[in-house]
Parts: sequence; structure tokens; C-alpha cells
Amino acid sequence: MIFSIFQTMIRYFVLLFFLLCSLFGITVNSSSIIVSNDNIYNSSNISIVPISYDTDIVYSDDVGYNERKVVTHGSSGYALEDSGTVLIEPINEVIEVGRGNFDISYGSTTGYGADCVGCSGNVSCSTLSGNTHNLIRDGIYYNDSTYGNVRIVAADNSLFSCGTVMEIDNGILEPFMAIVMDTGSAMRNAWRNGDILIDIAFSYESSSDIDDATNRSGNVMFKVYRNGW
Repeated sequence: MIFSIFQTMIRYFVLLFFLLCSLFGITVNSSSIIVSNDNIYNSSNISIVPISYDTDIVYSDDVGYNERKVVTHGSSGYALEDSGTVLIEPINEVIEVGRGNFDISYGSTTGYGADCVGCSGNVSCSTLSGNTHNLIRDGIYYNDSTYGNVRIVAADNSLFSCGTVMEIDNGILEPFMAIVMDTGSAMRNAWRNGDILIDIAFSYESSSDIDDATNRSGNVMFKVYRNGW
């Protein structure tokens, strides 16, 4: 009975120790801390192990593109190894990454299907890893490491180079994030005349909402977040 009370007291002293460390910002770096108790009747070890913290990335449109700032510094937690009882919860590190836009342009949009006449489904731009993306095989979205799943569009690459990420609001479709991974003569001809034309990729020419992609008013907003890869 006395030993059980003593062991409980040790646990509370250990918990108090780590709470004080956390309060005063003291970091315990050892991978495992063992508190031993030996007497003529019994012996026991209390092992405390660290809990790693995670890193959370948050994106801000108010911060310049790819600027990084630590909002919250991470700290490890601690737990009893035998029972898994958490003594101190870990605090995740929070890093703010900027994706502020470079520029806002205005122009027109159209839509094209991956099965259009003369189309192979392959986009003209290689992916960041050097692979060829096929709109029929791989879909009309690209999983970007920074912006997630973004809609594939075609543009004049002398204006918007391969890998450019932008938000498109044509007043008909819901505003969406897009990535330039294709091009075409219509886009190049438009830019020669000083006009911006973006062609939005669809799975098929018969896609039900492909007509909603067309807005030739010149008032479609293109908000660029990343210029090229």
C-alpha cells in the first residue's frame, strides 16, 4: 500500500517537473527519461518518452509569394511509456507561407475538350518532374505541391509560362484556381493583338458545362499567384 502511494507520488513529481519545464520554456532533449525507485521490497521504473510535434502550413494571400514565417514554434509533448498517458500535449509548429499575387490581368476565356479534333489529350507543358500529363488518362486537374488540385488551362506561354498558377473568375463558373499546362494558336494569336485568352480544359467536347467557360467580354479576371514553375 505504502509502495503504491509512493509510486503515485513519483508520477506526480515527474508531471510537475515537466509542467515546470514547459512553463519556463526548458527543453528536455533525451529520448527517454527513467525515474527509478528501489527499496528492500520492490523496484519500479517510470519511463517518460517525448511526443513529436507536427508542422502545419497555412497559406496567406496577404504575404508575398513563398515568403515563410513561423507563427507558432513547435514543442514536444511527453507521455508515460508504460501506459501511454500523456503528461504534456505537443504543440504543433505553424508556418505561414505567402502566396500573394504577382499581378491581376483581364481578358477572355473559352473551353476545350481533351478529345477535340487533332488533340491527343497530351498537354504541351511537361510537369515539374518532367512527365507528360494526359487530360484523358490523368484528368483535367493537376496536383500541385503548393496549391493542391488545380484546373488545367491553356495560355500563350510567352505571357503565362508553364506552371503559372492563377485564380480565374469569368463571372459564369465559380472562381477557381488554375495552372497553365497547355497552349494553342488561338491564345498566341490573341496575345499578338494585345488580348489575353485562356482556354479551360474539359474532359470531353461534349461536357455539359463547357459552354459556361466562354466569356469573351475581356472582363475575366486572372489573378496570378505564381509565375511559372
